Amino acid sequence: MSNFTVTLFGKFSIERSGQRMEAIRSRKVQELLSYLLLYRYHPQSRESLVELLWGDQSPAKSKKYLRQTLWLLQSSLKGGNDPDDPELLVDDEWIQINPSIDFRTDVARFEQVYNSINGKHAYELTLIDFKLTQKAIHLYKGDLLEGWYQDWCLMERERFEIMYLMLLDKLVQFCEIHQDYATGLIYAAEILRHDQAYERAHRQMMRLYFLMGDRTQALRQYKRCAVALRNELDIKPSEETTQLYEKIRSDTFDPLSTTGERIQPAQPLLETLQRLISFSNELSQMQVKVQKEIMDIQHTLPTDQ
Repeated sequence: MSNFTVTLFGKFSIERSGQRMEAIRSRKVQELLSYLLLYRYHPQSRESLVELLWGDQSPAKSKKYLRQTLWLLQSSLKGGNDPDDPELLVDDEWIQINPSIDFRTDVARFEQVYNSINGKHAYELTLIDFKLTQKAIHLYKGDLLEGWYQDWCLMERERFEIMYLMLLDKLVQFCEIHQDYATGLIYAAEILRHDQAYERAHRQMMRLYFLMGDRTQALRQYKRCAVALRNELDIKPSEETTQLYEKIRSDTFDPLSTTGERIQPAQPLLETLQRLISFSNELSQMQVKVQKEIMDIQHTLPTDQ
């Protein structure tokens, strides 16, 4: 049975069993396949697809275009598979990628990692989580379907870009917690490459530079932040950013006092230790009480003659 590998980050491409498929060249065929893959476990109605892909055409023309595009897609995907197990499930009203067919997409793998990491704090991430997140961001070779400007594509592109920035942010936090400051700077810079006005990343870079012993670059990063915010949003840095700058400038910044953004990895351990100390104290008190009761009992017992 054939398997398909589809790349949607950056330039669209598709391979069957390791061989590039040149037959799928039509932009509309690529668009239909991409949309069905993004929602592969959700059947799409024909009515919604014609509105989505040919909304500027008359109802008769848009339905005709869908039939033609669907036929081209089905013809291109055929090739060695069981005819009773087609690549697309199609009826008079609904169209869907066959869930039993092996379609591997970069976006699916990327989103799977995001979903596994999203609910965790940075201090909860394991080294395995860190490596998986690194692999996920390497899948992001470009924005979703670069060069496409359909409304649905723009919305999906923004959704994946937000996920990408959030994963990068997690990597920066992980690097700061584990004192890998140079790597953290690389990931923070990648955030700013996508969004110069991402103020949180500027603060992260200021801290990372300072922790590396480069106070000058930390102060310069604040200046870059101020320029980016002024140029893009016509605003000044937040009070939090300004306070960080003043502490670095006066050389009074204490990384251990940072709260909010930089989650202290020792906090869960400290809470556990506190509970153990409390339990130990209670145990000691119980031990003293039991010993006293034993002594009282011994005093009441008759002594040997």
